Amino acid sequence: MTHALKWLSPLAISCLLLAGCARGSKEASRPLPSGPTPLRVENHNWLDVTIYVVHDGQRSRLGSATAAKTTDFSIEPYLLGQLGVIQLIADPVGSEQSIASPTVTVGAGTRLVWTLQTDLSRSSLAVY
Repeated sequence: MTHALKWLSPLAISCLLLAGCARGSKEASRPLPSGPTPLRVENHNWLDVTIYVVHDGQRSRLGSATAAKTTDFSIEPYLLGQLGVIQLIADPVGSEQSIASPTVTVGAGTRLVWTLQTDLSRSSLAVY
């Protein structure tokens, strides 16, 4: 590996190091919300669904979304974990099937809309 580095100029090495540092600083400067993050669950499923938020490896219950209705939740800042990275889980009451959203990073001003379909595998999460 040192043989390959001999061919790089000091300027090229400096540019690579600065590019790596700059990328990390953007992530660190993203402000976390100081208040609750709104989550709207549009439940098109035939069953009531229990909604959970996963943060820092812990699962916390937000509440229940009634079948065929829209339910609004507030995700408190302490449920966002240290980095604001969360995942949502929908667990239909009386069913063995559940769904997990993609992992998302929540920052200040973020709004989430999770649309749960009758076939949960077709559900989608919008981040605004």
